[in-house]
Amino acid sequence: MKKLATKKFRVKLFNKLMSIASALQNIPAQITPPPFRLMQIGSLFWQSRALYVATKLELADVLGDTEKSTQEIATVLQLHEDHLYRLMRMLGSMGIFDETAPRVFKNSKTSAFLRQDNPKNVRAMILMHNSPEMTKPWMESLEESIRDGGVPFAKVYGVDVFGYMDQHKNFDLLFSQAMDTVENLTGNLFLEDFNWGQFDHIIDVGGSKGSKALSILKSHPNLKAIVFDRPQIIEAAKTHWQGKIAADILARIDFQGGNMFESLPAASDNALFVFAAIFHCLSDEECTAVLSNLKTVIGNTQSSVLIADAVAEEIHINPTIAAFDMQMLIGTTGRERTPSEWKQLLENSGFEIVEIMDVRTFAKFIIAKPFQSGLHA
Repeated sequence: MKKLATKKFRVKLFNKLMSIASALQNIPAQITPPPFRLMQIGSLFWQSRALYVATKLELADVLGDTEKSTQEIATVLQLHEDHLYRLMRMLGSMGIFDETAPRVFKNSKTSAFLRQDNPKNVRAMILMHNSPEMTKPWMESLEESIRDGGVPFAKVYGVDVFGYMDQHKNFDLLFSQAMDTVENLTGNLFLEDFNWGQFDHIIDVGGSKGSKALSILKSHPNLKAIVFDRPQIIEAAKTHWQGKIAADILARIDFQGGNMFESLPAASDNALFVFAAIFHCLSDEECTAVLSNLKTVIGNTQSSVLIADAVAEEIHINPTIAAFDMQMLIGTTGRERTPSEWKQLLENSGFEIVEIMDVRTFAKFIIAKPFQSGLHA
């Protein structure tokens, strides 16, 4: 197999900068007296709820490129002016919105990413993570779940997050919109860190509307792709890109709906199955079921597997990864896995890890292939 990693210097520089940023972020925790630090952490939900309400009220959209008084905003949205002012003042103190004069605000560099006319906005992600559906399990059933090992979301709603989405179209839509904004958080530079051109076909499992696959196809004219996701997602994806993406690129992508626990698209001889942020939502048993289907469709082909997911440190875990892990605990039976946990999971399913690559995002690329018959006990 040819080398899969590209842009190695840029990846090393990215990781170095992320390490520096993490160290700087930890400075307040190190110099703040412990009682005050605990109080800060204990009241962080005040900030998240204020941001959620401002996002839901579309304050950034009303401001647009102008400055407006809270009286003007309150009149447009039929809000209580003084309460609005106090909300925006708090958010302004956090760098969200900029108070240019008493009770007059404009968008800041941060709040600009709440505007719906900003193609890089993360509005849906804020609304999804702070929605009643997602916050209620944190508030009502986390303690009980820590005691008995259950899934907080399922305790509240009777099903896990994905079962709930199947039953509630509005939340399903919000979740899909939030997932579509992930690249606004991470960017797509990490796609340049991998040698996609070594393969003839990529099969993006759980690929939503296919934005990641299309980005790859733009840079690799000889590559074809299959985007595989839940049928309701795929139906929307089939028409989403018409008129937005060149016809010759769309001609190289196929959208297929299905259930990865039942079957996966067939593999060509030199295909790459891509699972981006999929396995961390699943229990080991669920991962094994998917990997069993994957091993079947790969068969005797030379196909490979790319798992783009977080790799948690064995000790002293990165705070961001730890937070993602807790979100998995809240809504799913999944987890963020350590290198040893990934190794055990894949080996138990008949796969070996070829390489764990650093790329320019918080996740890593885990490259795996099925064990060749007779070479693994």
